[in-house]
Amino acid sequence: MNKCLLIADLQNKQSLIKGLNQHLLCSGNDWITYKLNNLAQIKSGYSGNQISIKTPYKVSRIETISKHCIDIQRIGYVEDIPESYKLNVSDILFSNINSVQYIGNTAYLDKDYGLYHGMNLLRIIPKTDIVVPRFLHLLLCTNKAINHFQTICNKAVSQASINQTDLSKSTFAIPSMSVQQEICSMFEVVERKLRNEQVFLDNLQRQRRYLLQQMFI
Repeated sequence: MNKCLLIADLQNKQSLIKGLNQHLLCSGNDWITYKLNNLAQIKSGYSGNQISIKTPYKVSRIETISKHCIDIQRIGYVEDIPESYKLNVSDILFSNINSVQYIGNTAYLDKDYGLYHGMNLLRIIPKTDIVVPRFLHLLLCTNKAINHFQTICNKAVSQASINQTDLSKSTFAIPSMSVQQEICSMFEVVERKLRNEQVFLDNLQRQRRYLLQQMFI
């Protein structure tokens, strides 16, 4: 596929995801509104000191989710940490201390990263009898939710913050479990295609750089 066409296709899929996000997640008449603390547990992270050497205990930091996913290259380490801080698949990390434009940034744990819950991020543990974890993450990423988080945060000179109590009172409308699962499946199809095409584009760019280097040897 032509590189320009591939980039255009990626952009179209990204726009499609944004469109799905705004239209599929608009509450219907039969959706039930819950406070976040009824949909999930919200926990603070481990506040122990991080160290400069690598240990078996990897902890999350603000930078870990700066790309809206888990970046295992941007983590911290501690000497020891209680097992209760171990992050599980389907947990959601939420940036509650950051500059205003990044307040509410989230990352969904799609697999076991062997990571523990560090400071300056909240851990949202969905109650799976009410909400599909991935669906809750999608709701937290809507423009409506982000605008709400930026409205309720406490603003200071260099950063803003949301306390756990205020976050827990945030409300979200939830459809039936079957509808949640259908919506998540639709997102997964588009996102899988987007990931595959991004990998193809990255490989294409690496190949192009390699060929250019060979030309000047």
